[in-house]
Amino acid sequence: MSKVSNEFAEEIHQTGVNPLNITVRISDDKIRFIIGLLTSRAIAEVESILLAPDFQNIELKATQQKNFTILDKIATELTETELTKNFYLNDMDNITSLNFYTPTAFKTQGEYYFLPDVRLLFQSLMKKYNAIFEGSERIDVELLDEIVKRVTIINFRISSRRYYIHRAYINGFIGRVTLICKGNQTLTNYVSMLLKFGEYSGVGVKTSLGMGAFELTRKGEKTHG
Repeated sequence: MSKVSNEFAEEIHQTGVNPLNITVRISDDKIRFIIGLLTSRAIAEVESILLAPDFQNIELKATQQKNFTILDKIATELTETELTKNFYLNDMDNITSLNFYTPTAFKTQGEYYFLPDVRLLFQSLMKKYNAIFEGSERIDVELLDEIVKRVTIINFRISSRRYYIHRAYINGFIGRVTLICKGNQTLTNYVSMLLKFGEYSGVGVKTSLGMGAFELTRKGEKTHG
């Protein structure tokens, strides 16, 4: 963050939906820093810094300073055009599992809520999607109501997990949640598009700080460790 422009640094601290998020995932004795860049401005400011050959270390400045040597870099891209193909061109499956690998929580009526909830899940995704692609967090409430009516949690295996931010923490949940959409194909495709977007944006509160990260699996697929 110390290398981005002052204007961009100020922007990401002022916007409602942060165009940049950083998630840490530990697996197979390796630490992965997953950095999501959600806007063209974020890409222009940050991508060249991350992919530069001389960027070989990640330094975290906190109460205990840590330095990580970068062993490999992988860049993946999902354009708005590719994302909307799910909606217009494909018949997406109506059963999807979400593997939440960092603590996830929502905020409703001024309080944190840390259980899976269809309305809070898709309300968050719709707000983030509209903020990134349309410049407004306003959502179609009738469409959200239809999603809540047609989408059901059919299975879950979760546990509570605290997420520490400085000296405080937020309670969240991690684990697997399986959804089924019993709406028409158009609604199923829209739900699938939002969930795919969510793999990049995260869902719920504090996604810019690493909360609310998940990956999708569909029938016949397995999650990655």
